[in-house]
Amino acid sequence: MSENISRRRLLQFSATLTLTAGMTRLLGATAALAADGSDGSGHPWIYTSDAEKAALLARIDDSDWAKSSYEAIKAVIDPLADRHTTEPTWILSRMSMFWKDGERYTQIYVKKQNFDYGEGNAPVPTVRMDATRIWNSNKNTALENRLAYSDDGSMVNQDGVTVSYADTGHMIRLNNQELLGLAQEAGFLYWLTGDEKYAAFGGDIYWQWLLGTYYMKPMQDPTSSLGSTGGYEPGGIGGYYDYEVIHDPMGGQAAVVYDFLHDYLDAHPHPKAADTGKTMEELSTEVFKRFIDIGIVRGGASGNWNINGWSCILPAICALRPDSAYPDGKGRDHYLVDYTTTSTPYHQALPDILGEYDKVTGLWHESPPYSFGTVGSLLDFALPVRKASGVDTIGGNDILRRAALAFVPWLDARGNMVVFGDGRGGSPGYTAFERLLSYYIEQGDTTHAAQVSRVIQNAVDAGQYGRGALTLVDIVADSDLATGDGASSDVRSAYSPHHRHIVMRNGNDTANGLMATLYGGWNGSDHLNPNGLAIQLYGQGWALSPQCKSYESYWSDDYKYSSGPAGANTVVPGYTQGEITVNAMEPAPPADSFTNTGAISAYAQFADVSAGEKRRQLAIIRTSATTGYYVDIFRSDQADNDYIHHNLGTGLELTTDRGRALDLSAADDLGTAHDAAYSYFADPRAADHDGGLRAAWTIPASEVNPEITMRMWMTGQRGRRVFQVDGPPTTLLTTLTPNAVNSSPQTTPTLIVRQNGNNAADAPFAAVFEPAADGGGSVRSAEKLLADGVFCGLRVRSEGAGSDLAGRVDHVLSSTDAASRAPHADIDFAAVFAVVSVCGPGLRHLYLGSGTDVRYRDYRLRSTDGSAVSAALDRTRDGLRYSASTRVSLTLPLANFGPRATIAHETADGFVTARSTVDRRAGTVTATVPAGDGVRVKVVASRHHG
Repeated sequence: MSENISRRRLLQFSATLTLTAGMTRLLGATAALAADGSDGSGHPWIYTSDAEKAALLARIDDSDWAKSSYEAIKAVIDPLADRHTTEPTWILSRMSMFWKDGERYTQIYVKKQNFDYGEGNAPVPTVRMDATRIWNSNKNTALENRLAYSDDGSMVNQDGVTVSYADTGHMIRLNNQELLGLAQEAGFLYWLTGDEKYAAFGGDIYWQWLLGTYYMKPMQDPTSSLGSTGGYEPGGIGGYYDYEVIHDPMGGQAAVVYDFLHDYLDAHPHPKAADTGKTMEELSTEVFKRFIDIGIVRGGASGNWNINGWSCILPAICALRPDSAYPDGKGRDHYLVDYTTTSTPYHQALPDILGEYDKVTGLWHESPPYSFGTVGSLLDFALPVRKASGVDTIGGNDILRRAALAFVPWLDARGNMVVFGDGRGGSPGYTAFERLLSYYIEQGDTTHAAQVSRVIQNAVDAGQYGRGALTLVDIVADSDLATGDGASSDVRSAYSPHHRHIVMRNGNDTANGLMATLYGGWNGSDHLNPNGLAIQLYGQGWALSPQCKSYESYWSDDYKYSSGPAGANTVVPGYTQGEITVNAMEPAPPADSFTNTGAISAYAQFADVSAGEKRRQLAIIRTSATTGYYVDIFRSDQADNDYIHHNLGTGLELTTDRGRALDLSAADDLGTAHDAAYSYFADPRAADHDGGLRAAWTIPASEVNPEITMRMWMTGQRGRRVFQVDGPPTTLLTTLTPNAVNSSPQTTPTLIVRQNGNNAADAPFAAVFEPAADGGGSVRSAEKLLADGVFCGLRVRSEGAGSDLAGRVDHVLSSTDAASRAPHADIDFAAVFAVVSVCGPGLRHLYLGSGTDVRYRDYRLRSTDGSAVSAALDRTRDGLRYSASTRVSLTLPLANFGPRATIAHETADGFVTARSTVDRRAGTVTATVPAGDGVRVKVVASRHHG
């Protein structure tokens, strides 16, 4: 068991004890304060109540976001409700049912996680379930084009093709969920307006679903393919109406319809309802409890399975009356305690759920979409739980706020999630922030309200989120954005040890921001993948060098490509998963923080990570306000290695470092020895090439993006063969790449640099990547400075307008030890990473990322005690400035001050001189200066000497 997991579980245990005690006190203190509807009267009560209607109508009138969202709902429901007045069977015929008399099954059987057969014949059509657990690429066509009364279960897909029941994947369930969603919105509109056309539309859908579900017993699984034999037997993953209980939300959906239409439904019973001998409420309650009783003993006790399981059944629980209303004593309170207070063998309660969040980072332990989805769900649960029981699940649990805000460093400049592990990226959804905003406004917490309002507004500004077409629950639960200072710090780095994931960034605007991720691999647990020691590089706000995530499903063959190293930017064979070691990082988050609290340089940063036989250094170098590049130095301690790099673009151009096109020819020797998923690469072309290599991937300009190019310079090494291949699509999401480039079914141009018979620990892959728009960019060349096995140096030349780029040369210095080296007559260094930047003959920046010494001519930064430090010296418009993580020795030219020279640094009280040593032969002066950030420093004449 890894140290991270052991630590997390220990924290979880201790947190559980504290949170359980706190929640118990909260229950005792607030039981008498339950909101409207807690006594079982006066529907609706799950999300809102009649007492709140006037305020809600005022919000719709006064707030643009609420008004436009309300109008968007009406725009969908009005034509359907109007049609229903003259064609009442039209919408009902679209529901997926066992329609045919004689085949209106009351019991279905599952075999190998698929529908096997059905038995019985109900007096009404019964609701059909999916044919299989596994989803596929088939999706439902528009409602208008769906089949009416499809008695064999066939459906029309997004391409207009009618597919058989066996091939519908999840189309059946999603179709029925969509209809219940329409009924929810119709119920909401009826409650607000009193217009019975909405009630008739939503009520007819509800009644057909309710009776069709009532007559269906829970599925049977004789061979326990889903983990139990079915029925109400505890254990396994099967739900009432789906093969996975976490995909079984219709009971909760129907409960919301019931809540808004309760009195109308009671007054307008279905003609067949009388045959059951039960009232509308008794029928509804019985069906809701089936979903609840099955959901509460199935699924997963922890992780996203637990939370998604609660998500499906909590609305149904909250729709129930108090325990005393039922002969079996199982009402709302009976079930809610299993969420608010007491964990069971099948589901964690909230105190234990909160214990799963990392106490340092605030993150959930799974991959990004699962991580953010959990906190969004928990905050979404807070409103109905508080209304039903009076229990405030947000107050006193600051981890929920921290968990929501912890996700911000995992968003790129466009508001898309970083991609690693299972999940496809895209917008995370902003429910968590919306619910926090409303809570903080209600509590009068203006500071936190402004903080989350900033996150929401940033997402709106980036086009990732809109407040103009929100759901009915959002209209009820959300608030106007708060004003105030919600500013956040400049996050340059974020590190989650559990996820083995580092985010680095310099700027966060789409045009000029630079961002990169560096991460290790997992064995598949927590939805984290064995992707190797991988990177992703950004430009123009997009992940230009992405990890491919175009798999159809977790069960499809192509999943091994998207989840393994072949779909990542890494080196194979060798390490794919396991612990990583962060050898050095600057800026590095403190041990008790997810993100950095300071940075040494505005121009350079790096991370140095080892995993197995591999070691990778990744750096961001900022050359001007609008230009910059990445440095990737990858060492792999084995004789044969393949460097894999995917990049967005419609093509890939490969040339020598002199600009001559590489002479590629069809290749049959790529093979699959390094990774079986190489079989997904198509059209391999190759050339033997030991010299310097250039690559350029270009995305054409469109109405939504400029022309974007990623250029690469890689230094040469002996034993190399360069492959250009067509990889699988980057993504299935058309919004995740500029103008949907490389989304399915397009291929992804991929570079593989093979190095055989030349150990890459001593002969590393060293590359510079520069993103640029519309032919911009400043890098002109990147060449090997010097190499001696453990050391690798690059000389990167840039040109451009402005003093930052005039004759600029960056000397990028990388090592695996801290031995002293002199790779150039003007340069000494002893560090794992350093950068010396000059413009013309003059120093621009001196960066000691982690080490004891770096020098350029008469400028030097050195540790005072031989321990590694981080420090920088920058020439700015107002002179020299230094930054240092601790006190350092600083050497500067004597200038014209001679032996009376001394070094002075600026403080709040003015410049203070330091005890200085003059070396007249070297023409330098040296002094020890304290830790600081951007401190002005200069050489002055000492008043006292000797």
